[in-house]
Amino acid sequence: MNIICQFCKGKNLRSKYKYRDPAHPDESNKFFGLNASIITCNDCEISYCADVTKKNLDLYYKSIYLDKKQRLHRFAEFNSRFFSQVIYYINHFKLFKNIKVLEIGPNKLGILPSLKIFQNLIQYFYYDQTDIYLKGENITKLGNYWDPIKDKLPNVDLIWMSHSLEHIHPNDLILILEKFYESLSNNGKIFIEIPNDLKSSTFKVPHTLFFSRNGLVKIFKKIGFKIIAISELHDHEDIEKRNFQNRHEINDKNKKKNNLVISIYLFFQKFLPNKFVKKIAFKHFVLNGPYTNLPIIRMIVQK
Repeated sequence: MNIICQFCKGKNLRSKYKYRDPAHPDESNKFFGLNASIITCNDCEISYCADVTKKNLDLYYKSIYLDKKQRLHRFAEFNSRFFSQVIYYINHFKLFKNIKVLEIGPNKLGILPSLKIFQNLIQYFYYDQTDIYLKGENITKLGNYWDPIKDKLPNVDLIWMSHSLEHIHPNDLILILEKFYESLSNNGKIFIEIPNDLKSSTFKVPHTLFFSRNGLVKIFKKIGFKIIAISELHDHEDIEKRNFQNRHEINDKNKKKNNLVISIYLFFQKFLPNKFVKKIAFKHFVLNGPYTNLPIIRMIVQK
């Protein structure tokens, strides 16, 4: 390929992966196009979509979030994704009083309820197209989108990125990580969780960045971060050998079944006592652990 990698400036690039079965096909075709390609740099081990513009990426999100409603569980702090992430983090670092936390892309829930189980005094900032359902004087929405060129970040102690790093436009990645480094206090940390799409072969719009474990480490070290911890969950050796279509059909059936069960539970939980609902929520996490059986990567880095 006669192009240069925008991350390491290497020329060892190839087109190896293709997008598959988008969750929002109309919006995907409209804003990404039918033939969006994924380029892989063999030197820095990062794959990325070079075909979508920042404008179209923003328009895609606005389209899928239009009139989107999310039903909230009671005792949402035991949401299996976020609770398991916080357990991972506090195994490495203590949450001190008045810690300043910036979350990128929390959607309706985010990490704050789960963090507050362990530390109630948190100054929380976030960026997202939607508003989190929590309100308070220490909760500040900084905007729908963060423009690393125009917007200055507050000084914070911890940046939380739960499935948001893979959504950054490739042209912004280096600048955003540099701005994160500048905004962090001394010894400030970033928590990252991303889907390991390279393992599961689940390349779906609107993911624009795809990292191997080594690629993720390389890019953060390049900015100057220290790697404190990195783990691969559900890292089965044979996962790439599975038939994608069969797995997709099975997951689709399970999703429909789970949605029905969840809908019934969410209706009846309104009439159940707090003690009982809290027990169910916590028991669900203990029995099922993290929310997915697909491979994910978790990492903590420090300034």
